[in-house]
Amino acid sequence: MDIGKEPKYKQLMDFIIEYIKNGDLKHNDKIFSENELMDKFDISRHTVRTAINRLVNEGWLYKQQGKGTFVSDPSAHLKNKGKLIGVVITYLKDYIFPDIITGIEEVLSEENYSILLGSTNNKIEKERMVLTNLLNNNLAGLIIEPTKSVFPNPNKDIYQKFIDRGIPIIYIHGHYNNISASYIEEDDNLAGFMATEHLVELGHKNIGGIFKSDDIQGHGRYEGFINCLRKHDLPISEKGTMWFSTEDIGTFYKDESYSKIIIERLRDCTAVVCYNDQIALRILEIFDKAGINVPEDYSVIGFDNSKIAESAKLTTIAHPKSALGSKAAKSLIKIINNQNLVIKEKMKPTLIVRESSKKIK
Repeated sequence: MDIGKEPKYKQLMDFIIEYIKNGDLKHNDKIFSENELMDKFDISRHTVRTAINRLVNEGWLYKQQGKGTFVSDPSAHLKNKGKLIGVVITYLKDYIFPDIITGIEEVLSEENYSILLGSTNNKIEKERMVLTNLLNNNLAGLIIEPTKSVFPNPNKDIYQKFIDRGIPIIYIHGHYNNISASYIEEDDNLAGFMATEHLVELGHKNIGGIFKSDDIQGHGRYEGFINCLRKHDLPISEKGTMWFSTEDIGTFYKDESYSKIIIERLRDCTAVVCYNDQIALRILEIFDKAGINVPEDYSVIGFDNSKIAESAKLTTIAHPKSALGSKAAKSLIKIINNQNLVIKEKMKPTLIVRESSKKIK
């Protein structure tokens, strides 16, 4: 291979494509093994796999598990225009996600990519179904918000199929610890610290918190919350620190007895950090029904700076939203063009102060 020319994986791709075009490799023929290609061209296994995965993604080759890699139908690569991006998030219509999708779409449309949307409702089996369906499409890449990201992912085998086909993945909002991949996410640890620091600066010393247990964002925000309290040598209210999961949401919103439990557990606090604006809004409703005034009796802060935060005059930590979507799309295009690239970035949040937080005497 000529070191001064294109990357080695691209030269290997060109070599295999030329073999196919010349008829030296025909439909359903098994191609050279990884070891043969490594020896023949004096290249690394990683370079070989990068080239093979790209050729699979472009439709020149296909893989059979346990058997090897074979030449596809001669017209298969023509069907794959390489301009379709899968975009999978937990909820398509609610909350901050329309802004994120807008950011993604604006960037991809400028680069002549189309998007194929899917949602998981933060359910593991739904994620599996969506990903399996996407594998039937000729994707150039995948942008995905992980499902219940704090746990080891049980759909790792499906993600591996994307990797085997050379389809790059970039995660948004969070990432799985048992899957190595690129991600663009908010710095949730910093966000939790900033939210708590704001309340500390207002004079609050007993601060409660409500966090999500099955997403890595909740754990990051909790860690920032704890770090801030430790920094200021303030007590951690174990009674006033609560957790909920995806499956608890219905109870949180509908069960009035649960509302009484929340009030009782926050009784010794003067402020509460809420996992997101939706939870903060529910806390405002619970307090209002109980005759508890915000911010006179309690200060409340959320995360995301959603439209509901603005209408409720809620102090919140602003999520980058469309900027995050835009950055994720730009990063994915870079990775498509250079699959050796790994991008891991955390975006800085911003504090938005409104009327739900107040200095105490």
